[in-house]
Amino acid sequence: MSDVDANRKIAVILVADVVGYSKHMEQDEKATLEAYAECEILLKDLLEKRNGSIFNTAGDSVLAEFTSAVNAVEFAVEFQNKIMERNKSDNIPAALEFRIGINMGDVVSREGNLLGDGVNIAARLEALSQPNGVCISKSIYDLVVPKTKMTFNDLGVQKVKQNSFHAYDILLNPSQKRKIKSEKSKIPLISAVVLLLGAVLIGYFLQGPKAEQIAQNDKRVLLVKPFDYLTDDDSKKFIADSMLNVLVTGFSGYSDLKILSKNTSKLVKEQNLSDGDLAKQYGANLVLSGSITVYGTDMRTSFELRSIKDDKVLYSDLKNTQTKDLFQLQDDLVISVLEQLKLDEDKVRVSNEGVETLDELRLLHFAAKEREKWSRDSYPQYEQAVEKLYSLNPDGYTHNVSQGWKYHYKMRLGLCVDGTDPADARTKCMIEAVKFAERAIEINPSKADAYLAKSYYLSALYLINSGTDRKMEWGGLESARDFAEKGYSAITDDPYQFGLAGEAFTLSNDFEKGTDAFSKLFAADANPGDTFTSFYMQSSYLNNDLAMVESLANRIISENEVREVDNCYKPFCGNAAFAYLFLIYVAHNRNDEAKMQEYLNAFRTVRNKYSRDDWMGFDNPFHFIWKPQATKITNLMDELGW
Repeated sequence: MSDVDANRKIAVILVADVVGYSKHMEQDEKATLEAYAECEILLKDLLEKRNGSIFNTAGDSVLAEFTSAVNAVEFAVEFQNKIMERNKSDNIPAALEFRIGINMGDVVSREGNLLGDGVNIAARLEALSQPNGVCISKSIYDLVVPKTKMTFNDLGVQKVKQNSFHAYDILLNPSQKRKIKSEKSKIPLISAVVLLLGAVLIGYFLQGPKAEQIAQNDKRVLLVKPFDYLTDDDSKKFIADSMLNVLVTGFSGYSDLKILSKNTSKLVKEQNLSDGDLAKQYGANLVLSGSITVYGTDMRTSFELRSIKDDKVLYSDLKNTQTKDLFQLQDDLVISVLEQLKLDEDKVRVSNEGVETLDELRLLHFAAKEREKWSRDSYPQYEQAVEKLYSLNPDGYTHNVSQGWKYHYKMRLGLCVDGTDPADARTKCMIEAVKFAERAIEINPSKADAYLAKSYYLSALYLINSGTDRKMEWGGLESARDFAEKGYSAITDDPYQFGLAGEAFTLSNDFEKGTDAFSKLFAADANPGDTFTSFYMQSSYLNNDLAMVESLANRIISENEVREVDNCYKPFCGNAAFAYLFLIYVAHNRNDEAKMQEYLNAFRTVRNKYSRDDWMGFDNPFHFIWKPQATKITNLMDELGW
């Protein structure tokens, strides 16, 4: 028997770590060290009480061993409750929060230290835990459930780095209940689609997806139609609007079911497509539709799941509930449909993380609609909604992510003004945005969008200060790429996040990764929207993929032509003239004079004119972010004439 085998044992391992310790140290090192010393005394006293012993420390982390799983969870709960009570006091040097993870597993004892997967998984559980929270493995859960009166929240099988484990939260209070997609929900739907479309990608962009490409082998393809709102009072319309977002998310991540995107659902409604059109254009063979009627606090919801192929209703129901029960209604509907389709379900709420009330949901939807206007006039209403949302739950993930984007939006509109140098004012806005992104990451380090948002903000800080000695103060584009990579690796099955990753990589000058992320978006979503299409075109140009530039520019122009009203004057809303500029450059690069003249004539006669001033203006960041590459188009057009 080897020395390693001789020193093996089964142990209960607890890992505790301070949330945002480095940030506390930056703000006030003395107060942080004093506060940690106080918390350490409390921790050691409780460890002695529960027969736990510290076997390792690393800065602000503590690793402890227990001989009893019950003792470990009782220690964790008592410690977190005492820390939260301590933080209510005004007479403490600093309010510190902790995360705790607990696992039971095989470890190796070596020179007083414990090593092995038993310790590694405890550390992963600590990273998965919420601030002021306790996250435990199934091995711990099975032992303590019959012996404690604690409340648990099943998070399913999680994968962090190379470790997979079944995790549970111990709920110290009801607000800690959350939903994290389990590993079964992370089956990569996209890889098969990418392989399938690889040979015909250019044709896909120009002609649209074919049914046989989307639904080979009779794979179930579901379209959720936007729910009809049958009430004259528009103040509750956000309830019906929320159904599409929640249901598409709830049905995502299943290998036996493809869910068409929200953009596709909205386009289908706008174009009033028939079931035959849905099957032909998108390969859909299932449709979920419904309606909502609201009278005061009473709500009536009807829904129907129908097979297009058989023209048969598979499931229908009519529910009379209260508006306060909306989230439970959404859960029940997802579960019922998954049961009809014989798919496993999580039975955990699927809507926006941390959004627990109708008022929060209303504010979230209102803010999104105001932001879509991209207007200085609408910004005050948007800002007010986001700040009200944040005030309702400053510790909510969605609330902090929204606050960060608020500052970015403010900067892009040119509203970051405080009487100082304009660059300094924009910098201050972006520093605030970074803080909220970091807080969101602390709240839930397993979600992608906060990492991607932070990458966005770090790139902005670098670009704003590129002509000063501050440009590397926040880590430069290398740091932005690092956070883009973290977000990219955390994406499960949300096409929107692939688009955001494409933008984040492009802004950090990783054009190859940017186009790769965009390609995954376009493979998963037949209608990714004007903004992502335009950004993908620009990223492809920067990556010297002129064939893709041509394909995407033609797509933008084609979609622009079918609009009855063309009110797009900016690059990212599908401006046809902007796309023609890239086509002109592509034709020039190929020495195709005839095509170049054709595109030039089309550029000059397009409905919405696009001048040199527009190209060089604030609403087109392309020319000043990537000036050397943009200058090639500028010089060509100066020669040809705008």
